[in-house]
Amino acid sequence: MDYGWYGLAGVFAILLVIASTFGFIVIFDLLTWRAWKQLYASEVLLWILFVLGSLLLAKVLATVVHLIATCWKIRQYRALIQTAVHDQECRQGSRVRKVLICHASVGSGHSRAAQALSSALHRLDASLEVRVVDLMEPPYADRTLIYFYKDWYLRLVGGHTVCGDLGGHFVGFLFDRANNVGDSFTEGNALQRRITQSFLLNFLQLVCEMKPDILVHTHFLSPELVASLRRRHGLKVPQVTVVTDMDVHAWWFQQPTDQYFVPREVAKFQLIADGVPKNDITVSGIPIMPQFQDTLKAVQNLSKRERRLRFLREMDAPLHDTFLPDCDRPVVVQMSTGRSVTHIFKNLITMETPIILVLVCGRQADARKQLEQVEVPQRHRVALLGFTSCIHELLAIADVVISKPGGLITSEVLACGLMMVVVDPYPGQEERNASMLLEEGAGIWIWDYRDAPYRLDRILSSPPESKFSLAWYKQNARRIAKPDAAFKVARYVLSDAPRQRMLVEERGDLESSSTSPNGPPVATQSPTFWTPPPLISSGSIFSEDPLRVRRTSPVRRLSMKDFAQMKVLDANAVPHTGESEDSSDTEDGSETHSYLQVQED
Repeated sequence: MDYGWYGLAGVFAILLVIASTFGFIVIFDLLTWRAWKQLYASEVLLWILFVLGSLLLAKVLATVVHLIATCWKIRQYRALIQTAVHDQECRQGSRVRKVLICHASVGSGHSRAAQALSSALHRLDASLEVRVVDLMEPPYADRTLIYFYKDWYLRLVGGHTVCGDLGGHFVGFLFDRANNVGDSFTEGNALQRRITQSFLLNFLQLVCEMKPDILVHTHFLSPELVASLRRRHGLKVPQVTVVTDMDVHAWWFQQPTDQYFVPREVAKFQLIADGVPKNDITVSGIPIMPQFQDTLKAVQNLSKRERRLRFLREMDAPLHDTFLPDCDRPVVVQMSTGRSVTHIFKNLITMETPIILVLVCGRQADARKQLEQVEVPQRHRVALLGFTSCIHELLAIADVVISKPGGLITSEVLACGLMMVVVDPYPGQEERNASMLLEEGAGIWIWDYRDAPYRLDRILSSPPESKFSLAWYKQNARRIAKPDAAFKVARYVLSDAPRQRMLVEERGDLESSSTSPNGPPVATQSPTFWTPPPLISSGSIFSEDPLRVRRTSPVRRLSMKDFAQMKVLDANAVPHTGESEDSSDTEDGSETHSYLQVQED
């Protein structure tokens, strides 16, 4: 694959190499084979330098063309945004007709959450126009951004670089380092925002041309761009952010945002601590596909045998030899985890407790062929699945899921009331998801694959009424599950609440939140919203943005006169003794009198 303008650089390189070789032939009169045979080594070295110089010049020319094209796009999109802002009209009380759902395929969780919201919206309103956009796919993002923002991230956390596992630890370090709203490392600067916007100009064009009634984000990259348009240019479009991790990182904080949907109460507290008003946050859970809710309702009143018979009818792969007639064995589902899938499988089949092990290989055909050659003990039944679209049916009859703790798979497992075994979490957000499962008693974390048989045998053999049994873990999972998260978000999107909130913000009729003396701001009973700075519609989309976070006003420098006044006030200060107001008035009077004496001196 070519990224960015490397394809154009290749064209320039071919042309320049041909031109430099032709010039070399003309200069040294190499029109005959005899002349080529009489070349000196220095002349051959000179020709190699010509070729290398041509390659370098080709890259420089491609970069110049890229910059010229970007500047031309900036000029065009600036006029487009000004026209869109001028012609826009904020709909009040009308039905939502267009919804733009934005995500970034940096991992599958953000994309699946966007698909779940799209499906839920269509179920509530079949006539709705819903468009799902992936910012990490052309034409919305430049291939250079895709390469560094997506591909390199996945290679680092997956250990597929020369750094090995150190790449994942480095990503985890940056993740922790950037978890501060007021830090310049997280907030960025004008140059960083201009670079990001220049790589996503086609997405900005889509927002202006489509004119959606509301935007929904399942990744933190797109709300930053939309918030910039609202702050700098007065774009009147509500936006909703759906957090797809169990903890909220500072990157999710992008204001103005009309509503945040978070997975749990701790995430709500984290946003409040960052300065988001309490009324702008809803604890909804992470959206999962509506098919999970449909399947759970269908098997709610069925026995274990009836559930598994229904599963065999609905599943898109033949599994009768694996599941029947042994209906009492616990079902363990192992999700594909990349490099470690074979090691985990070989350790699981050494368990003493007879199980039905279903391994979902996905599209890893090589891993499946390798696993088919592993000899399985007679006490276990094993099924190897490729890609399946019926994962909701499989999880509905499962007991234990072994997987990486991504936000979406964690929510799906909890919605089905299953115990989760965490393996190989990515440093950063997945480690926080794993910590949540351990805190709530809904799963265990296995560091060494060799421990899996021992720990699972103890859990599966424990009496159901005892603590740390399979029934105990499943009960905790059901307690914290939120299977209706997609419909909760969809109902809010289709309501008039986001537009009403934006109208109140636009009119300036905003009530400030009361400040708690021992903690973050606490919202009053009336709705409170983040107050944006004055809108500037005449500037460029690449001009300096106003501050995204609450900042104090610039500190005034102290002069020598100020220090003299502070000395007098400090010398005449009297400790507070809780006496009447008259005594305090007397003290204030003495301080004022001393202050006047200093002025007179």
